[in-house]
Amino acid sequence: MKSLLKIYGRYIGSTWIILLLLVIVNFSVMLWITFDRVINYEPGFPKDFRNMAELLVEESPERELYLTRQGEDFLKEKQYAFVMLLNDFGDVIFEWNLPEYFKKHYTAGEISGFTRWYLNDYPVKVWQTKEGLLVAGGKKNSLWKFTLELPMGFMNHIGQYFHVIVGANLLIILCVVGFSGYRYYKSLCPLSEGIEALSQNRQIHLAEKGVAGELAVRLNRTSDILKEQRQTIQKRDMARTEWIAGVSHDIRTPLSVIMGYADELMENEKIGREGRARAAAIRSQSLKIRQLIEDLNLASKLEYNMQPLRITCFYPAAVLRSLAAEFINEGLEEKFEVFPDIEPELEKVTLKGDEELLKRAVRNLLSNSARHNPDGCRIWIRGGIEADRCMIEVSDDGRGIPEAVVQGLFEEDGDMWNEKKPHIMGLRIVKQIVKAHKGDFRIVMEGHSVRLTFPVVPM
Repeated sequence: MKSLLKIYGRYIGSTWIILLLLVIVNFSVMLWITFDRVINYEPGFPKDFRNMAELLVEESPERELYLTRQGEDFLKEKQYAFVMLLNDFGDVIFEWNLPEYFKKHYTAGEISGFTRWYLNDYPVKVWQTKEGLLVAGGKKNSLWKFTLELPMGFMNHIGQYFHVIVGANLLIILCVVGFSGYRYYKSLCPLSEGIEALSQNRQIHLAEKGVAGELAVRLNRTSDILKEQRQTIQKRDMARTEWIAGVSHDIRTPLSVIMGYADELMENEKIGREGRARAAAIRSQSLKIRQLIEDLNLASKLEYNMQPLRITCFYPAAVLRSLAAEFINEGLEEKFEVFPDIEPELEKVTLKGDEELLKRAVRNLLSNSARHNPDGCRIWIRGGIEADRCMIEVSDDGRGIPEAVVQGLFEEDGDMWNEKKPHIMGLRIVKQIVKAHKGDFRIVMEGHSVRLTFPVVPM
């Protein structure tokens, strides 16, 4: 759900960024239009009329008004349509390019009208000079004029109105963004819950509607595919386990017969020393086969959580001492030395688990040290406390565990049935037993030591 909130936060943030960019772009476009079309528009009706009025008309010695050469060039350059000069009585006393249908006299009302608006659809500008009222007209449709009158009370409070308008707009934007984001969030909630359920290997069926309807369809389809795959895998695993259990059961009887005959031959002096040695070899290899079958059966059950744990409380220190003595008394060759090392802190510690399975794990480690070091070695079996957990370690100074075996044990897809990986059943069973007891399995000292840690029972 936290990831969904993060997505929602990013959605809100990106929406605000888009709105901010939109405001900036609109404001920039408005400034460009204002600057390009209002301030610096050319050609068109110019705004420097005050300076222009002093250049247009002068009075000759005969007291007649005329247009200067500089004024005429200016009017043509700025594309004025006409110019006229009115005296105080409204009479036209000077004109330039004035249309024939224009009047030669204007009343005060008419002057007031075209000053604010238009004269015969011509936009005009006026300026009072010493000779009279100068009226300059631009071309038709070259200027839009609009007169706006506002009360001073409104203008005095325009700043407050602006703040209210901006605040209202921000509130509306916030509500729209929040509402759309909430709908987006509600649409994604089922998807998030569905993905979480799939990660926990649970079946889902989401409503296939709304904004995320298409994604819901795909998740439902994925769930159905995973369900079919789980069922197929369960059937395969069940068949494999039943087959291994059946084979183990079927082999026990003939194997027992072989071992029985081998025992009889070993005690039969008529077959000679060589025959008894061969019988002993048959019995030894039969024991190995029986051990391998038991390991295979146990590994299969542990792999698929089919081995019930007989939970009891026991003292690991006593168990380790008995295992060391048992290992030595089973006829260990002189080329091997065993050194038990039990820390005093472990004496009062209690473990909760399947004692026989944990013994099996330690026996496998001791047997591996002896089996894979035919030239002999020293073997240590240690017990102690590590970070408030029970630590059991079996190490030797022999060849050590090969790197390929270590990689095969700790790869995430370490399937015990994968033919491409080394098949060392003993270590796999140890790891599975430790995992079943919520413990930790580590290989340290460059493969010369296997360390197991387990949670202890509180005193």
